[in-house]
Amino acid sequence: MAVFENLPNFRQAGGLGLTNKQGQKVKDGLLFRSSRTDFITVKDRALFQQLGVKSIIDLRTQTEYERADGEKLLDDIYSPYVLKHGKIKKMKPSLRWGRRKGNSNRDDSDFVGYRYLVSMWTMNWIWYIFGQLNFILRWSSFLLLIIDWIFGSQLFVKLFVKLVINKQTISRQYVDILEYNKPVIKDILQLLTQKENFPVLIHCAHGKDRTGVLIAVILSCLEVDEDIIINDFTESEVSSCCICQTGLACIRQRVYEEIVDRYGFRYECTQAKAQTMRDVLHEINKRYGSISEYLLTTNFTRDEQDKLKSVLLEA
Repeated sequence: MAVFENLPNFRQAGGLGLTNKQGQKVKDGLLFRSSRTDFITVKDRALFQQLGVKSIIDLRTQTEYERADGEKLLDDIYSPYVLKHGKIKKMKPSLRWGRRKGNSNRDDSDFVGYRYLVSMWTMNWIWYIFGQLNFILRWSSFLLLIIDWIFGSQLFVKLFVKLVINKQTISRQYVDILEYNKPVIKDILQLLTQKENFPVLIHCAHGKDRTGVLIAVILSCLEVDEDIIINDFTESEVSSCCICQTGLACIRQRVYEEIVDRYGFRYECTQAKAQTMRDVLHEINKRYGSISEYLLTTNFTRDEQDKLKSVLLEA
C-alpha cells in the first residue's frame, strides 16, 4: 500500500484481501478512503497518480473545499465537478472563496480524472437541525448568520452544535446523516456503478465521519462482515504513528482545532470508536431490516445494488 508524506487516514476501504460473507473477494485497488487531499506534496502527487485513481468523491461543500488550507496540488490533474440532485456540473469558483487559478477554463482532456464535490450538508438535514430549536432561537440565529458573513466567524454553526448536535450521541448523528441525505447517498452509489469511474478515492475533511458512514454503507451493500466494517471505521482512531498512516494520530491536534475549537463539537467527535459504528449498523438494521432495504428507500434499486457488486466483487 502506498505511503504518503501528507495524506493521513489513507487506506483501501476494508483492507487488502477482503472477502464478503459469501466468500467472494472484494477487488483490490479500486476503492480507497482518506482525509482531505489538500496538503499532499509533489512526491505524494506522483505516488497518487500511480494508483490510477479516476474519481475523487469529495464529501465537502464547495465553500468548505475552497476555504480549506493547503496547496491543493491535485487540482492540477483532477477536474472539479459538483454532483447534486443527480446532475453533474462543472464547478465554478465562488466569488468569495475561489482561489485556484485557471482550472475552470481547461479542457477535461488535460486532466487524469475528476473530483466530484458531493455535499452531505443538504437542506433536508439542515432544516431538520434548524427545527430542533424553538421559534425565537431559530429566527434570532439569523442575526448570527449575518455576523458570520461579515466577520468570518462560526457563531451560527456553534449555536446549533451546542444546543442540538452535541446533545446527540455520535451514532445518532451518523444515523441522521443516512436518514436526511438519502438522495446524496443514491447519487454517489449510482456513480460507483460505472466501471469507468474506478479506481475511486472517497474523502471528506478528516476521512472519519461522512466518509466513515458512506464506506460502511458501501461495504454493507457488498455483504462484508459487520466486524470488518467496524474495524475499518476504527482504523481512523487507532493509528499511533505517521508510518501507519491509516488513522488520524498524526494530525490529532489539527482535527481537534477544526472540530472542537472551530465549531464547538465535543471531544468525542474527534474519535472513531467501535461501539459508534456498531450502534449505527444496529439502528439501520432495526429500522429497515438491512442496508439493502435501506438503500431501496433512497431509490437505489436492487438492480443497481447488483451492478455495484459486479463492479467491486470478483466473479
